[in-house]
Amino acid sequence: MTLGQNIQTARKAKGMSQEALAERIGISRQALGKWEKDTALPGLDNLQALAAELGTGVDALLGAQAESPAAPAVTLDALRDLLAARDAEEKRRRRLWGGAAGAAFLVLAGLLAGTALQYERQINALNQNYAAIQSSYAAQQADLSAQISELQDAVRMGETTVLDWRWLPADKLHSDAAGSWMPVQVQVTPRTAAEGTSARLAVRCGDDTQLYEMTAAPDGSFAADGLVFTDGNSYALSVQWTADGVTKSETLGTVNFTEEMTEPTIIWGTGYTSLDYGYYLRRTGKTNYLTLTCYPVELEVDAPAWMEVDAVEVDLRLNGDAGEPAATAVLQCTESYSYGSADRTSGVWSGTFYDGAPADGWPYDGKELPKYVVRVTDTNGGVWTEEMPLTEK
Repeated sequence: MTLGQNIQTARKAKGMSQEALAERIGISRQALGKWEKDTALPGLDNLQALAAELGTGVDALLGAQAESPAAPAVTLDALRDLLAARDAEEKRRRRLWGGAAGAAFLVLAGLLAGTALQYERQINALNQNYAAIQSSYAAQQADLSAQISELQDAVRMGETTVLDWRWLPADKLHSDAAGSWMPVQVQVTPRTAAEGTSARLAVRCGDDTQLYEMTAAPDGSFAADGLVFTDGNSYALSVQWTADGVTKSETLGTVNFTEEMTEPTIIWGTGYTSLDYGYYLRRTGKTNYLTLTCYPVELEVDAPAWMEVDAVEVDLRLNGDAGEPAATAVLQCTESYSYGSADRTSGVWSGTFYDGAPADGWPYDGKELPKYVVRVTDTNGGVWTEEMPLTEK
């Protein structure tokens, strides 16, 4: 039998409960229960106390009583050595488990420290991101507040921000002894205009400033008429908006007026081609027939920025300006661009006389030199013409 079984058997033989025996030797009932189940061993002192209370010997509890006279008995010293060895082994195991637990604790502590550092870095990054978002939000709020204030002023003023403005010729360029001059109209378009908004145009030339009442158009724009621009002068333009009894001025820009700004310039041919504009004569019977050396026509229209070219046509005239042209080439714009700070625009226009040419050429009496006459028409109905004589080959 085991030590636990011997303790239990001796206790029951004495008629004692676990609580009573445990109380008599000064231990807990749970400790005694573990001894009886052999899940724990009592120390030497407790083993001697158990033997005394149960009226038996230590040898009997250990199951070491001799079954025959020849069997050696276990002496108390031997038992003490045995138990001492057991206790040493228990302490060694505790040290090993304690060391392993300590190492595990150190590893776990290192892992937790690394994780905590990583979390701290993430939290710092989140705090920085949050601060950046707060700063950006504050800047956006300030910008939005400024825009709202501007819009509120614009609403109160009938929207003083100018969307677009331009000047247009009201008549052709005039020349006299004093110089060249042109009647013009100035158009200003606000983004929005409240009902009852009025406008005046201020035109400053040198030390002189003139005010012109502006008329509202159905499309929301305002126009000032009666202005005259003189060649060589500079005009600073501004508009005065009045709404709800409050007037506010806004600068438009400066016009440095020259004759070149009043009409387009025609450039025959372009940098991409070398067309030969001439003619051949062939006599058949009593009639001369004219054929062109080059039927394609290409030219460049250099126009002021205010001009929107709508159409370009070239007439072939054989008998001066009288009557109908011998043929007309309708040109198409193939390329356009702006230059000079967008003060002028240039477009390349191309066409041909080939489609309308008779097989033998055009009858020609030779009284007038043949020529090309180009007509440039803008979107406002203005027409500009220029002639180019043809050379016989």
